[in-house]
Amino acid sequence: MTQKWLTDELAAAGMVGVVPSHGDVLACLFRNGPTAMHDLAAFSHRTRPTTTVLVDKLEQMGLVQRERSDDDARRTMVALTDAGEALRGKFESISRRLVRFAYSPLEKDEAEIFEGLLGKILAHMKTKTERKDK
Repeated sequence: MTQKWLTDELAAAGMVGVVPSHGDVLACLFRNGPTAMHDLAAFSHRTRPTTTVLVDKLEQMGLVQRERSDDDARRTMVALTDAGEALRGKFESISRRLVRFAYSPLEKDEAEIFEGLLGKILAHMKTKTERKDK
């Protein structure tokens, strides 16, 4: 249901070609600006090859561009184009509606407990992942 709902919402907003799997990449770029490929992969909890495929598609659509890092020429950064930046409002509106829909069966105190539990889980997973990377 969520996949279809998101796909329908993206299409209705005129975001032709953008699919739910692009959401984490776009969210990261909206939040952080130009981002290294490996950081995009970490943010989206996807492998680097999968992230590369997603970025390739967004680049073909003219929504992102690759650029060399100012700090390290070996490092590839991904940045929003003007067309990508223009999607910010639509993307945020869809995200807010998705959250309202997902949380609608919960009471306010239940939602707060749920958020706290999710935060603990994510922090634990991040700690385990960081240790593994070292």
